[in-house]
Amino acid sequence: MRARWLLLMMLLPLPALAGGGSSQTLEWRQNDARLALRSTEGQVRVDAAIPEARFGVRSGDRILRVDDTAVRRIEHLADALRHSNASTAYLLLRRDRREFTVSVDAAAWRLALVAPPPPAPPPPPPRR
Repeated sequence: MRARWLLLMMLLPLPALAGGGSSQTLEWRQNDARLALRSTEGQVRVDAAIPEARFGVRSGDRILRVDDTAVRRIEHLADALRHSNASTAYLLLRRDRREFTVSVDAAAWRLALVAPPPPAPPPPPPRR
C-alpha cells in the first residue's frame, strides 16, 4: 500500500514546479511613469505602478487574468494585450486577500509591455 502511495505521489505534478520555477521581470519607465512586474511561481505581481491612475493597479497586486486569458507569466499578459484591439482591458486582481476586476487603459499597458522591434544592426565597417 505504501509503495502505491509513493508511486502515485511521484506521478502527480508538484505545484512548486509549475511554470518551470523560473522568474521573469519587467521594468518600464517613461518620464515620470513606471511599471515594474515580476512573475514567480505562476503569479504575476505588481512591484510598482506610478502613477496608479495610469495603470489602474497598485504595488502588491497580483494579476490573475486579463479579459478571458489566465495570466501566470508576464509574457501571457503581454500576449493577451497584443492580440486584443480593445481600448479597455479588464484585469482580475488579487489585493489584500480579495479578488476583483478593474478596467484599465489597454494602450498604456501595451506601451509598457509590448517591446518595440529590435534596432537595426550597425552597418559593416568600411573596407580598406
